[in-house]
Amino acid sequence: MMRSVRRVVGMATIGLVAAAVTGLGAGVANAQETPPPVATITNLTGQSTSVKLDSGFVEALGSLGVAPGPSGNAKIADGSASFPITGGNVTVYKPGDVNPYVQGSIKHEGSGLTLTKGDTKVTLDNFVIDPGDPAILTGRVSAGGKVVAESTTLFDLNGSTLKPISVDSSAGTATLTGTTVTLNSGAAEALNGAFSTDALKGGTVIGIATIVVNTKSGDMPMPSGGVETGGGSTSGIEDSGLIVAGGVLLLGAAGAVAVSRRRAGSRS
Repeated sequence: MMRSVRRVVGMATIGLVAAAVTGLGAGVANAQETPPPVATITNLTGQSTSVKLDSGFVEALGSLGVAPGPSGNAKIADGSASFPITGGNVTVYKPGDVNPYVQGSIKHEGSGLTLTKGDTKVTLDNFVIDPGDPAILTGRVSAGGKVVAESTTLFDLNGSTLKPISVDSSAGTATLTGTTVTLNSGAAEALNGAFSTDALKGGTVIGIATIVVNTKSGDMPMPSGGVETGGGSTSGIEDSGLIVAGGVLLLGAAGAVAVSRRRAGSRS
């Protein structure tokens, strides 16, 4: 009897130890699976995202009798629509380490666009830039004063047309311009239904986006050694971290090419 008890206790002990070792191994493996980020911004602040509206898009709306206008804190002047940045966060990993290697969002709460034709008014607001793969811009949709969707994909973002980063040290800002904004196919279908037409197509160019952010935005803990830069006005660790993060937010998948080319150049 005593031998049986000892045998059961022994087997139970072995089982507990095995489970503990397995759990410890899994914990170590999970810790190793996520490498440290290149840059992290936990509290993104201002200034704004603006879109230079494509003349073809504006003319197409005009031919349909649809007039674009600002909503909330947005402004439309000289053919550009501007939306204040109200918050967000971003974490950037080395391309290939994590997928997607850019994670986070840029929020524009309290501003947006209205599209009006006669008694029909559609409001697109509370925009959020999502740097995932693919990069998209989501927002709230309202029609007739009622919310139709709290959050849905409105526009697709193509960063392959992005221009070099411009940094104004005296103003404490970094500017990225050139991302092409196109109408999402689902949004086009919904707008066609609202305005009783079939003229709006997915992929229609809305305009070219420009984002201006503060170079010292929120808290941004950096890994040891900082971020590789090309020198000049972008060589500071704090500024470069924000530039990498903000740039990839707009670049989306195209950012991987830019980062890879810069690193290849630094090794040559």
